[in-house]
Amino acid sequence: MRRLNILESDIDIFYDKMTSKSPTEGEEIISIYLTDNDIKFKREVEIGGLDGDYAHYRTADFYLPQYKTFIEFFGRWNTERGREEYKQKQKIYEKNKIPCVYLYPDNLGVLDFIFKRRLGGELIKHNLKWQLFKYNFKIFREEEGSMIIVFGVLIYYIPSLSAKVIVFLLLVYNLFKSVRKHFKKVV
Repeated sequence: MRRLNILESDIDIFYDKMTSKSPTEGEEIISIYLTDNDIKFKREVEIGGLDGDYAHYRTADFYLPQYKTFIEFFGRWNTERGREEYKQKQKIYEKNKIPCVYLYPDNLGVLDFIFKRRLGGELIKHNLKWQLFKYNFKIFREEEGSMIIVFGVLIYYIPSLSAKVIVFLLLVYNLFKSVRKHFKKVV
């Protein structure tokens, strides 16, 4: 196991753990989502040295190294015992200022929408500005990349200079709107 110092605290984060626990169906869906969206992650990450915790360590379902954020899937949320365990884990994470996206079984149908909102919210809440910028830029590239290519091709192939200027101004306007939409929460 290797120790990662991702947070400016005394929390120990261990990964590369060999686990015999097989992922739940919900965790598999989240893994596929993260893989499909080119988000690097580590599974079953141990977090030790947590203040106020009776356990020697907690195991988070996922860790996103590029965003310094964890993901917990609360798959047993609909049981009383599961809900109590998850609430305790969430309190410990919050007390130790651990950025974590919490996902519930009913979130899986709208995972893209929920995950984007919650990850952005955690990055803002924990003042992870560089990670928020990287995440917003990734979304910007995904959503606006084809628009830039189309406008670029139009500018290149349109013979009329006045038409090129109009297309260029439309590109600048659309880029301005997109940058404001994606990066308004970074500063």
